Amino acid sequence: MCMPARDAFESKKRPKHPNSWGAKSESMVDGAITLLLALSVALFAWDKHRSGADSLSSTDAASDSAPTGALSAKNETLPASPPMRAERAQAIALPEAEPIEPNSAQTLVPAIRDADAEGSVSLLEFDREAVLGDAGGRIDDEFSIPPGLKDRVGFWFDVYTKWDEHQRVIHNALHPWIVYRVVDVTPIIASKTPKRRWMRNQKADEFVDAEAARIRAALKSVAARKHLRNLNPYERDVVNALKALGGKAQTRARAAIGETRVQMGQRNFFEQGLRISPRYLPEMERIFSAKKLPIELTRLPLVESSFNKFATSKDGAAGIWQFMGNTGGKFMLINGQIDERRSPFKATEAAARLLKENHMILYRKWPLALTAYNHGPGGVRKATKAMGTQDLSRIVGKYRSKMFGFASSNFYTSFLAALHAQSYNDKIWSGLRKEAALDTHVVKLPRPYGVKRLMKIAGLDDEKLLLYNPDLNKVLKNRGVVPRGFRLHLPVDLRTRVERLFAGATSGEKRLARRKS
Repeated sequence: MCMPARDAFESKKRPKHPNSWGAKSESMVDGAITLLLALSVALFAWDKHRSGADSLSSTDAASDSAPTGALSAKNETLPASPPMRAERAQAIALPEAEPIEPNSAQTLVPAIRDADAEGSVSLLEFDREAVLGDAGGRIDDEFSIPPGLKDRVGFWFDVYTKWDEHQRVIHNALHPWIVYRVVDVTPIIASKTPKRRWMRNQKADEFVDAEAARIRAALKSVAARKHLRNLNPYERDVVNALKALGGKAQTRARAAIGETRVQMGQRNFFEQGLRISPRYLPEMERIFSAKKLPIELTRLPLVESSFNKFATSKDGAAGIWQFMGNTGGKFMLINGQIDERRSPFKATEAAARLLKENHMILYRKWPLALTAYNHGPGGVRKATKAMGTQDLSRIVGKYRSKMFGFASSNFYTSFLAALHAQSYNDKIWSGLRKEAALDTHVVKLPRPYGVKRLMKIAGLDDEKLLLYNPDLNKVLKNRGVVPRGFRLHLPVDLRTRVERLFAGATSGEKRLARRKS
């Protein structure tokens, strides 16, 4: 086995006797250890020479520059990586990530094959503009894309349908559709070296950070130029991208220097959301319809969590609707044992109430009400007053505030993009295996039950209990008690049996109470 460089170096220091590498050893054991260590070092050196990994590539060396742009969206960051250890001293040549032309002007999207664990998935050839224009009339006119937000929605549509998590989009934060360069880090992530996945992730991040730094340098260079001749590739990318904003390239570049941002593609996460969502959408639509709310709003979890009921943000937002604890606590039970934010159906009821409140507070305008889901109704009212308008297109285009940042200004447009992509998913994807709907019935517990006793009564195992009631995850782990009044979701076929058992238990308790009295 080939010994890592760090271990080989430490092994050389391990023998206590200075003559242990060439002179006669003081013991047979020391001599044996010495021979083994020498052989390991020799094998490591030979293997390293054979692989041609004597130094980092010039691209990787350049990527060590400190990152200056943060990935701030909920699903943008790579999986968390532990701190780099001494393994970084091991020189490894990685394949270079490949820049991709943004190709933002292309209307007809080419087909892409994407095989994954769920089977073969096709991204079909489709008319992007027809989908964004709702050519099939599948979306209520209330959620048609306003002309002033079309470019912004188009950017998020591409994030959800065109670019996956290995494609990083370097773009303008104030004008997100101004894309300078798309970098594909698949060759780095798919490489066999380093062996540890987190090291490859970090290497990919460093490469993208270096590319973003080169774009910022190109913006500075263009801003300082008197003419636009003899541009390098990065400068050409910058000039070509800024043409969409009109005006003089130098002036636009000067304003854009501090607004460079990196966005991770979301296509694979969105596909997963499309697979899972049919499990919950019929009941979610029923809940929203009962409250006289547009069913289009039930697509918001595609933006918030990709319908992952166990999703948790770095800020503590949880569940498919990503409720924060203080907001969720107004509508749901949240304590050390039960967190109803994890229940897709209970969280949907809470989201319906919150969105209806926002809609009433904010002039009955859904663009403002949905923005308030992220930013809060008070903050949105402040923005409307500061700008003297209730037109979200004008607000996100001109309003500047420390609190009203990138996420808030893009929340509604990302929702519209997700809504259009989901509504036309049959035109965009082929081969998606979708979950069957959960047919559920709610039973209110007449008294507290130990979770194991409750499962025995209901005839549920651990897996099925959590499928219908993920808010009981901690109770199940701690073998705790489910309180009286808890609304238990059950498969419909168990309804009669469970209600009869609960009714019998309640009758028995009443008889016992009468005897005691």
